[in-house]
Amino acid sequence: MPLTPLDIEAQRFGRRLLGYGRAEVESFLRACADALSQANLEREEQARLSQTARSEAESYRERERTLVEALATAKRVAEEQKSRAQQEAERIIADARRHAEQLIQQTQSEVMRVEKQILRLKVERETFESRLNGLLDEHRRLLEIRRHEVGVAEQLRARSTRPPTTTSTPPDHE
Repeated sequence: MPLTPLDIEAQRFGRRLLGYGRAEVESFLRACADALSQANLEREEQARLSQTARSEAESYRERERTLVEALATAKRVAEEQKSRAQQEAERIIADARRHAEQLIQQTQSEVMRVEKQILRLKVERETFESRLNGLLDEHRRLLEIRRHEVGVAEQLRARSTRPPTTTSTPPDHE
């Protein structure tokens, strides 16, 4: 059992004829008790400080564990977000490529349709021009015939409006 300052102060020695001086022994015992009391106070203070330090150290270790876990979680979340962002970017790029290919196909289809329409319109124009030229030729020919007919009619009219030339032919008497 540990010795306390009270144990030292309570300690009594038997008296002997040639023993130590009582006042000196009691004074020394009081000094020992005071020193032991001071040492116990310091030890208790050191124990309290040590406990506080251990408690703070445990608190810091707990904080460190929390920070390490938070950092690991943040890193994992960041990696997951990065992975999702990468996947999303790849999906967007793939969608954009598909859309671009569709647009290209639609555009090519439209170009082919327009080219066919242009060819059809060219054929129609050539047909129209050919028919128009044929019609113009027919009208020119008709105009030429009409002019010729008018010329002949004028010649006939001119002959019929001239005085008749007399020829000496005896009239027939009956």
